[in-house]
Amino acid sequence: MKKVTLKIFIINVLFGVLFLRCQERSDKHSHDVNINHVDTPKADSHADEEEGGEEVELTKVQIKKIGLKYGSFENRNLQSTLKVNGLLELPPQNKANVSSMAAGKVTKINVKPGQYVRKGATLATIQNPDFIIWQQEYLEVEGELMFLEKEFVRQMDLVKKEIAPQSGLDKITSERAIAKAKLQGLRSRMKVLGLPIPTSGGSDLRTFMNVLSPLNGFIREIKINTGIYVDPQHDLFEIVDNHHLHIDFMVFEKDLPYVKKGQLISFSLQSQPKNVMQAKIFAIGKSIDESNRSISVHAEIVEDKTELIPGMYVEGRIILEDRKVPSLPEEAVALDNGLYYIFVKEEEHDDEVHFEKIPVLKGVSDFGFFEITPLKKLAASDKIVIDGAYFLMAQSKKGDESGGGHHH
Repeated sequence: MKKVTLKIFIINVLFGVLFLRCQERSDKHSHDVNINHVDTPKADSHADEEEGGEEVELTKVQIKKIGLKYGSFENRNLQSTLKVNGLLELPPQNKANVSSMAAGKVTKINVKPGQYVRKGATLATIQNPDFIIWQQEYLEVEGELMFLEKEFVRQMDLVKKEIAPQSGLDKITSERAIAKAKLQGLRSRMKVLGLPIPTSGGSDLRTFMNVLSPLNGFIREIKINTGIYVDPQHDLFEIVDNHHLHIDFMVFEKDLPYVKKGQLISFSLQSQPKNVMQAKIFAIGKSIDESNRSISVHAEIVEDKTELIPGMYVEGRIILEDRKVPSLPEEAVALDNGLYYIFVKEEEHDDEVHFEKIPVLKGVSDFGFFEITPLKKLAASDKIVIDGAYFLMAQSKKGDESGGGHHH
């Protein structure tokens, strides 16, 4: 009986020891798991990611081929403006149709279209044999007048001495006056024609005359060619003096309260919409065009006018309020999945140039410029791509497709 009791005691002791060992292992395992859970938190995939836009790379050869251009924001008035259309005009005294004072054949043309000429410059040469006849007539009348002058003095002396009657003196006096008037007329004609006043020797008789410019200006049109026969009714040249070139804008009656003298107008030629120039209103018309209820507003151009030609159509914006906004040309902005982006030059590495793709908000647009608000702060010294953004966007899409695009 004692042996059985001893066996049971030994068995209980062994089970107790085993139980305690298992409990220790269980506690240790539970403790290890808790430590790992507390000291090793789950990693956040965005915690270590740097702020910034996507980066695009181009080689310098690519940049040269596509003609990439850099620039910066321009402050432009794109909002507080009134849209108007107009026509380039010149006052009548600043344009001229030049004709010949006499008929003849064109032997020489001294100017080219677009050339600037000064008043009195020779435009062309006209030849006519009749010019010699006029000069001969002048010499004949001059010789006759010389005889009449001597006869007048002789008749005066004879009448004074009561040798000849008064009627003889009166006749000579009349003939002398007629000769003087005729000589003066011939002299004026040759002066107008540009012919030299001949002398008694007759060696300077000419068969040609020069057509002269009546004002300073540019040759707008040449309407003749060498060898053609012209008459005084034939227009040879058209000359314009662009110094007083102005614009006649059409403003509708409802918009007239917003228009005042002295306001600036930004305008561009319809053929060159990107070339924006300035003009200033100097006069407002006093009559209404009944056909469209509009009024003419006259503006003086304050830019260089050498490239402008009367008759050109322009598009203008009357600046109602000087409120400018940061803007970029439309070539600087690219669209991707409904969002707008610009590209800013970053660092260069050997043959590569890096650009950052920056999202922006696009506002109003005018004259090929957009109001732009970047969604990342930019420095004034940053070089923005103002022409070539479309190519950079295409390049960034290639990177996305191949998985090679990266962020920085």
